[in-house]
Amino acid sequence: MQKDLTEQELRNEIQRLAPFHHRVELPYELSTYVPELSRRKIEFTRVTNLVEHAFPLLVDVCGGSLKGRRVLDVACNCGGFSVEAAKLGAEYVLGIDVVDHYIEQANFIKRALKLDQIEFQRMNIEDLDTSTVGEFDITFCFGILYHLENPVLSMKRIASVTKNIMLLDTNVIPTPLIRKSLWSMNMPPVSSGLESKYVTACLWRSQKSVVRFVPNETAVVELLKFLGFAKVKKLKPKLGILEKRYHKRTRATYLALRS
Repeated sequence: MQKDLTEQELRNEIQRLAPFHHRVELPYELSTYVPELSRRKIEFTRVTNLVEHAFPLLVDVCGGSLKGRRVLDVACNCGGFSVEAAKLGAEYVLGIDVVDHYIEQANFIKRALKLDQIEFQRMNIEDLDTSTVGEFDITFCFGILYHLENPVLSMKRIASVTKNIMLLDTNVIPTPLIRKSLWSMNMPPVSSGLESKYVTACLWRSQKSVVRFVPNETAVVELLKFLGFAKVKKLKPKLGILEKRYHKRTRATYLALRS
């Protein structure tokens, strides 16, 4: 059994592993947010804002808590949303990411908060399979859809291990006058080798130029229904909670249910 981390050990690890993309509260009134090392203002508010926006409906459809539920957190980053699922009573949470540094950050947070019901693994979406990870009652799919070179194939892998509920948050292209399903193709430039290894957008793709696709809102709904989620609800953003991109309709959150 690992010994509890002292206050100084926590401070040392926070400094060593910073910046964190999620602010997570830690013992001794510390947090993973280090202002002088932060890269974006959203790092301070991202978890709390999305939790306040999306989790009330999730908890409601789950009967008031996540007690006894198995949760998959895809592209978990440093694990902020995995922690929130554990706090809401999830029996087991698996967070996966392709970045070793994020997994190291996540395991540090797990140890600091003594959340044994969470596990973090370095894993590609393509490797998700019921034979290796089992099935999950709930899957979080936050900030990953628009990074995927093969979004339908990758989302089929995620859906194949999701029994009941998917909570998805993604960039979208606003097409207010068009109801058809559309995807915007984006070809990033060839890597210069200068990108930070801690920038998410550079990590869920190879270092070579790849095609990526950003959907409009209709495309997200139709994709989720294609994956077998009969009920799909777009969550309406509330003023004062979320960033401007949600109100400008360039970002959206969806709750999808199998039945």
